[in-house]
Amino acid sequence: MGGVTIQGQGPAVVLLHSSLSSSKQWQSLVEKLAVNFTCINIDLLGYGRAPTVSESSEYNFSTEVIRIKQILAKENISAPYHLIGHSCGGAIALKMAQENSDDLFSLTLYEPVAFHLLEQQHQHAVKFFADSIKQENNIDAAKHFVNYWNGNGYFDNLPASVQQQMAKGMDKVNLDFNGIFAESYTLADLADISCPSLLMLGQYTTADSKQLSEAIAKAIAQCQLTQIAAGHMGPLSHPQLVEPVIVDFLAKQS
Repeated sequence: MGGVTIQGQGPAVVLLHSSLSSSKQWQSLVEKLAVNFTCINIDLLGYGRAPTVSESSEYNFSTEVIRIKQILAKENISAPYHLIGHSCGGAIALKMAQENSDDLFSLTLYEPVAFHLLEQQHQHAVKFFADSIKQENNIDAAKHFVNYWNGNGYFDNLPASVQQQMAKGMDKVNLDFNGIFAESYTLADLADISCPSLLMLGQYTTADSKQLSEAIAKAIAQCQLTQIAAGHMGPLSHPQLVEPVIVDFLAKQS
């Protein structure tokens, strides 16, 4: 299958990236883990080398999960395995853990954007944001989306080639938001997650993401909440702070 890279040896670790990114965001971490783990680094649909999706495909997170499980089966990766996810990849990982906790040795999340778990007033604010970028052309939508997570002015400082590449990814970002709000499990349902879990929270993230991460960590029985001196995009902007925490956590689960 396209969009998957396997490296290393040992217990399996599945890595899922954020929206408007690709599996390349985890490459530095993979190189650290590959000494002791088999790393299955996956491009989510519509990103990197993965197949594309469209509005007509009735996309939801089950579509992503089915494909991930197909990849694991094709590569003869059997449960249990370690699962890592950031942002949208974190929301997909959280869904997988809630549905099949017994499949996991451990769960590692960096600010999973499972916004459907927020209280209604905060959900409405995020939905308004998601709906607003759907109405914009892709370059303006990319600017709006990137600045939302990184601060005003961030997008304008990126190279034009990067801006254009991000603009191309906005159609999938819109589908990612559809997937987020199509989920129906609740915070109470996260009690089904029985594996050791780590949730990392950026010190400089948005208020909604902070509230959500704290609520998720509280709902998962065996969850360690760790604050990182970074923002929502910490795994990309501050890998030197994020990666040692993940490496240490996985080492303790072996």
